Amino acid sequence: MRHFLFLLFWSMCSMPFFTSCRKDVDNPRPDSQHGAITTLKLVMTDSSAFPIQRDTFLWDDPDGAGGQQPIRWDTIRLKPSRMYQFQVLLTNKLINPPQDLHPLIKAQGTQHLLVYRCDTTLVRITITDRDNLNLPLGLESLWHSGTQVGSGVAEINLRHIAFGKNSNSGVSSGHSDLQIQFPLEIKP
Repeated sequence: MRHFLFLLFWSMCSMPFFTSCRKDVDNPRPDSQHGAITTLKLVMTDSSAFPIQRDTFLWDDPDGAGGQQPIRWDTIRLKPSRMYQFQVLLTNKLINPPQDLHPLIKAQGTQHLLVYRCDTTLVRITITDRDNLNLPLGLESLWHSGTQVGSGVAEINLRHIAFGKNSNSGVSSGHSDLQIQFPLEIKP
């Protein structure tokens, strides 16, 4: 009987220690491995144009979140009925010299996912790059503009999924390291 009571007492006392780890699994803390993201550069290539057209769209907030407004926030301007290749480049300008985060995000690809959403049907976006587990990463993508002209918003959301993503990972997975809504225009 004493043995049973001891086991019961021990299991009740140790239960908080075992269950306290569960909170971190459900709500992981943000990591600081790549620091703040102050600049997002979209490098666009239109290989259907002659000569090949390249353009850059920038969101730049050099003092980081919560300070001054971004000093540059471009509108993405595309032509109808085209296929564009996009590459995302990320930078942390809060340190000197500024840190190019692209290699780090790519190396930690199994814990990151760029999610793209548009508020219109003007553009369809497809992720073309993969992480080490052959899951979508999103640093590279194809943007297919439709035949219609108009305007809207293209959202880019970098998700950090601390315990690794899977085939169901999406905009609600992990936490957001960066979420930018670019104005979008489709016109000839």
